[in-house]
Amino acid sequence: MSRWTRHIVCIIAVLTFASIGGECSAQSFGLNTGKPERKVRTELGVGISGAYTGVQSLNTESVALRPRIGFGANFDFAVLFGNHFAIEAEVGYAGGSIDAANAIIERRVRTRTMNIPILLSARLADQRVRISAGPMFTVLSSAEYTVEGEKKLFGPLHPTMNIAAGVGVGIGRHFVIEARYIHPLKKTLNQFEGVEFNTSSYRITLGVALIF
Repeated sequence: MSRWTRHIVCIIAVLTFASIGGECSAQSFGLNTGKPERKVRTELGVGISGAYTGVQSLNTESVALRPRIGFGANFDFAVLFGNHFAIEAEVGYAGGSIDAANAIIERRVRTRTMNIPILLSARLADQRVRISAGPMFTVLSSAEYTVEGEKKLFGPLHPTMNIAAGVGVGIGRHFVIEARYIHPLKKTLNQFEGVEFNTSSYRITLGVALIF
């Protein structure tokens, strides 16, 4: 297990125990003042999304990359503080592809990513609007393509550290539609048919989640 993975697991564990402890505290020790209590509570959800990966920069002219739409699924966990603020953690897996080409050949590059964003969220308009931002850790990012039946490594398309920001709208009591932008904090090292180059790729996602 890598150093980043251990840190992320620890953060999620702390959030989980904090939410359980805070909820018990709010229920057991809340003061009966006649005013609504500011309870700490938890929220779970599952979702699906589509993602567009765009290339910001590519330091070579001998390789061209054409992004395609990918799809993914995620599990969401949030700790809510009152009615207006939350800390959200998410585990998501996504698959997709890009087209890579040089002067001779073009190949479909298959990509796989596993992401863990940890976001601060503001809940507005009676919690129907959600604005969130924070770091996103890509703990798995791999890409490969096939030439005459032989698989070749393209390299990770997304760095470990990213910044994510999103806006969501609640539909009814149990559904949320959210658009999110993910900005990379580092370039990735990739290779295609003997050419090595650095890539900077952003992501735009649109998803729907079931909250329960």
